[in-house]
Amino acid sequence: MLSGEAERAAYAQEQDMKGFADERGLQLVVIYHEFVCGALVAFNELVDALRYTGARHVLVTSLAHLGESGPLRGALLDRLEFGIDAHVHALDEYVDATLVTARSLATGA
Repeated sequence: MLSGEAERAAYAQEQDMKGFADERGLQLVVIYHEFVCGALVAFNELVDALRYTGARHVLVTSLAHLGESGPLRGALLDRLEFGIDAHVHALDEYVDATLVTARSLATGA
């Protein structure tokens, strides 16, 4: 069971993901959660769903959420991008890029 604060944070992330998808003409259909660090049950369910449906966009709040270690994260990204031909969108990278672009426009740099 999540605490009230954790539930609010999860809900906020879900809303951010939904907004991101809506802005790009995508539809947020399912959110997969891996509850045990290092387990791949939810990841494998995602891969199966991508294969079954033909969907090719995966949205994560952060690439760090795919795996704590760089080699694991890289292997999982490779499986999605090269094994399934999916495009992985990391919400935090778009937010950072948007902030950099907005700052550049504001400063003229």
